Amino acid sequence: MAGLNQEIWTDVLVEEFRATEEATFLNEITDRSDLVMNGRSDNDTIHLVDVGVDPEVLINNTTYPIPTATQTDGDIPINLHKFQTEVTIVTDDEIQYITYDKIALVQKKHSKAVNKAKFGMAAHALAPQSHTEATPVIVTTGPDDGTGRKMLLKKDIITLKRAFDNADIDDASRILVLSADHYNDLLEDPKAQNLFPNQSQNEATGKLNAMLAGFKLYAYNRTPYFNDAHTKKSYGAAPVAGDYRATIAFVADDMFKATGRSKNYEEKPKPRTQQWEYNIRHNFIALPRKQRAIGAIVSVAA
Repeated sequence: MAGLNQEIWTDVLVEEFRATEEATFLNEITDRSDLVMNGRSDNDTIHLVDVGVDPEVLINNTTYPIPTATQTDGDIPINLHKFQTEVTIVTDDEIQYITYDKIALVQKKHSKAVNKAKFGMAAHALAPQSHTEATPVIVTTGPDDGTGRKMLLKKDIITLKRAFDNADIDDASRILVLSADHYNDLLEDPKAQNLFPNQSQNEATGKLNAMLAGFKLYAYNRTPYFNDAHTKKSYGAAPVAGDYRATIAFVADDMFKATGRSKNYEEKPKPRTQQWEYNIRHNFIALPRKQRAIGAIVSVAA
């Protein structure tokens, strides 16, 4: 029965991870979990194929034979991130005498904690490290918000659109994930208020019922921090004065995500400890296929 319970709990865990992920900006990215190679190590691996450059297109060609070009494919091995929770202890006395299902609550809290970490790492990976033509980083140009930060304006998003256009970045499936500050800025921008007639954000998913400058809009509170040099800080680094969470942008068709193994670990009460222990492990990754088709809007000091 213990093995059967383990299988049931794992199935429930996987379904919960999938359902939660599909309710966020990550739902816009095609799932390529079919590429995951399960090995003996803790981390699952993806092998992407780098198909090289696109072929040249000849227009009104009159020269034959047509020129040839060799396409060299390359292998890009990527290990999925391994997310593990610390072990939670529940005593046998608690299980017997409390009036609610504490084990179910513990399991829920563990999956929620992993989701928080994996969404944060995904948002970090989908943001550029710094400004390049293929990964534009735009700065805000609005008035002081009262804290010494320049607010985001609608025209700043149009500037990002122009940068994507100039870099010949695909205009389909463009996604914009607003930081909390920038979402609030747009709510105060008279030129953007018609985007949110009912301030319609699904609080559970962050999805906004709006399009702007060709971007489908989301809002997310844990976008990555950028410093005053407009460079992305490492994931988990503590912010200092001059650091702000950025709005990120990406072309969904040029990104990928994959989920590997998910597993529950349970230790039921034993005679000497008389306590139940639980934690989970989940393998996942989301990031650009190459460093292109991603961008950011960064707040700057007023």
